[in-house]
Amino acid sequence: MICGCPGSGTSLVTKMLRHAGLFVGCDSGPKEARKYHESQCFKKHNEQFLSQTIAFPHAPKSAEQFNAHNQRMSESLEELIDSVDIDELMNDFWGTATERKHQNWGWKDPRNSANALVWTNLFPEMKAIVISRNVRWRDRRINTGSDSGRWFRQESTSKLRSLYKKPIGLSPDMIFQIDVDQLTRDAEVFRKTLNWCGLDEGPANSFEKYLGKIGFES
Repeated sequence: MICGCPGSGTSLVTKMLRHAGLFVGCDSGPKEARKYHESQCFKKHNEQFLSQTIAFPHAPKSAEQFNAHNQRMSESLEELIDSVDIDELMNDFWGTATERKHQNWGWKDPRNSANALVWTNLFPEMKAIVISRNVRWRDRRINTGSDSGRWFRQESTSKLRSLYKKPIGLSPDMIFQIDVDQLTRDAEVFRKTLNWCGLDEGPANSFEKYLGKIGFES
């Protein structure tokens, strides 16, 4: 499960891992896409959970929203779990992919941070990648990049970002924390990330070439 505050680099990390061999759903769009890489069937359930708890299907945009969701999710946990047909979900996720029994897989959505308690009950052996990024004050006025990136720089709060970094229901041994700026500058961090996902280390051995291959712009 890949998660983190919207705008923190979840799309970039997922793209890097897709090109390294992680399967993230037949419904996740092309690997070459700059943004998103989100399985639509998992996204649909994340939207459903948040709609049921706080009538807001998007990733929480304030600490108050996030905490209200956490409380209501805990109160209605069994109902949320029962709303997911695992067989149908996995059939939609894999589609006609022939690698189903042999390929490492995962799914990405910033909302996973809010809904981790549901997902870990559905997938007890789940591991998570939680992505973060430091907000540099000199960058707050930069008005380029994606909408989520601008929101992250200009409107997200430290309290909210902290909630996205600590999904409830996950113990520390289930979580691999990544600072996206370190990941894109340090081949060893990428190597550790690949190991956490059970992927081959090859892309880390030619790190600069690999970043160019996937179209990364610093």
